[in-house]
Amino acid sequence: MDLVISTSGIIGQGKYPDFLQFPKTEGQLFYLTGEELYGKPSEKLNGEYSSPTWLAPIKISPDVTIKQLELQILQGFGVVGSYRTSDAHKLLIYEFAFEMERYLNSGSIKHSMDTPIAAFTLSLDNPINENPEYEGNVAISEESSLLSPGSKVEFELVMGDSEPYPMGVFYVDRSNFSLLSEAVSVDGRNIIGKALGDQSFDEENSYPYMVLYEILKDILFRANISSDEMLVENTSTSAGYQFDAKMSCLEGIMEILKALDGWQIKELVDGTVVIGSSNYAGFTRNTTYTFYRDKDIFTRSIVRDDQEAYRRVCVHNQDFSLKVYREVETYTGWNLQANKTLYVNVPEGTSVSDAERYANQIALRLQYVGKIESFTGPFRPQLILGDEAVIVSDKGTSILGLITEITHKFGKDGFYTDFTVDSGGRLGKGRLSDYIGKITKDKTSSSRVYE
Repeated sequence: MDLVISTSGIIGQGKYPDFLQFPKTEGQLFYLTGEELYGKPSEKLNGEYSSPTWLAPIKISPDVTIKQLELQILQGFGVVGSYRTSDAHKLLIYEFAFEMERYLNSGSIKHSMDTPIAAFTLSLDNPINENPEYEGNVAISEESSLLSPGSKVEFELVMGDSEPYPMGVFYVDRSNFSLLSEAVSVDGRNIIGKALGDQSFDEENSYPYMVLYEILKDILFRANISSDEMLVENTSTSAGYQFDAKMSCLEGIMEILKALDGWQIKELVDGTVVIGSSNYAGFTRNTTYTFYRDKDIFTRSIVRDDQEAYRRVCVHNQDFSLKVYREVETYTGWNLQANKTLYVNVPEGTSVSDAERYANQIALRLQYVGKIESFTGPFRPQLILGDEAVIVSDKGTSILGLITEITHKFGKDGFYTDFTVDSGGRLGKGRLSDYIGKITKDKTSSSRVYE
């Protein structure tokens, strides 16, 4: 006896159509129109193939001259396929995601302003898999693992029927599994840490004199970061570099950024690596985070330390032929010694007017240095490093400084966000330490090659 099930219907026009059904039971029709790839998703099918509800088509084409699209499902893995362009034959690979939220015990995601590398930790329940097709535990067992080193982990926050809120893309560094234990721990880093931080230049460590934009992109490509996973601001600045073979790709990028005022490297929550100036459109804009003392904060701790607080500042060159002093107002009640002076050595050739401007700026901002505040509050995934923190109380509104460290904690015990505020920072101006570094740094580098 043959059992034949067929359903047909016309939903649009295109070439090389192929249909895929995903684990959540929604499907998507892929097809070519004008040599570009489109996807037409459906709502969840739940076994009803005769009358699916189709949503608006979406152009998802990575190329503009696509021909001969073909897709094949590999059971339990995902999808493989291929297509041809005018000058290349490309392989497509899509791995099905495994949702782990039901096994989550606790986890954290940590960001720090002092490094572009973000990290995560997870503690997961790891019961025996009830599916007879699979042996061992659900996440990690003796013979197999969904969380092997290098595995991709995406974090999303969903509250009720809300759309997923992305919280970062990470890659596993290590997992800890014990036989007969139904719990595992996992930790890892973002792509900047995993790909750029771990890989070295090796023998391909020489770059001829060329535009830095091209060198930066090439380093990212060498680290296996694809063009759709990077955003690099254009620049006309050129240089050549001879890096140490054992230098990491991230260290090399940081060397190049010394030649570009105010440039930085960050990773967005969707995993895109962005390199550019502070005003580059590719970065997520910093904002002011306002919270209320008795409503938005569970705990607050304050460290007052006068080690970095000063009564005077002196901006000078190497031989002190140029020197500018300014007095610094201190916090009320801080009894600092009168001649505790911060000396800032600026490069030769700095003008008197620039030195005076630097001294005025530093003296003004030193008023706020010396107070580090740590907070624990409700889950705030929208916070990003560099946001300004403002606290509101019965006494009014106070600017506390810039958020320099964020740790999101989540799991069976609840959802919380810890963040640290540096009083020496202001929105749009950054931290005082970054400002001093900018006006004093020497842009030459031992790895830089000049013509």
